[in-house]
Amino acid sequence: MIFGHLLTSSNYDDDQQKVTGGRNGYGAKLCNVFSREFTVETVDSKQKKKYKQTWTDNMSKMGKAKITDFKGDDYTKITWRADYSKFGMDGIDEDFEALIKRRTHDMAGTLRGVKVYLNGDRVKVTSFAKYMEMYTKAISRE
Repeated sequence: MIFGHLLTSSNYDDDQQKVTGGRNGYGAKLCNVFSREFTVETVDSKQKKKYKQTWTDNMSKMGKAKITDFKGDDYTKITWRADYSKFGMDGIDEDFEALIKRRTHDMAGTLRGVKVYLNGDRVKVTSFAKYMEMYTKAISRE
């Protein structure tokens, strides 16, 4: 339900102090809505189980959840194929690709203890210091 149904999160109280950046769980759900295919895969190492489920056609078709035995560390992985037609696009352009790469590096540099990958390759920015170094080096070259 977390990824495939709208209005299933818990931060709806506007008077409550927020400690996260999201609002009502819409981030991943909107990614699902605007995707031709959206898959969530997550592991619970204590239970030794892996959950995987795929939605297609802009979240209109929900695949069957698969729960399997798994030995390994906890992780959550989201993969999707954007439905560019929803944005009046034929595919990804250079500006959008640059934005996605920037946001991926933002996550890698600001989320402690989280391994971030872009197109299967781990982003080399592994700390906030290295993240800031990217900008200071870029500024010093100007």
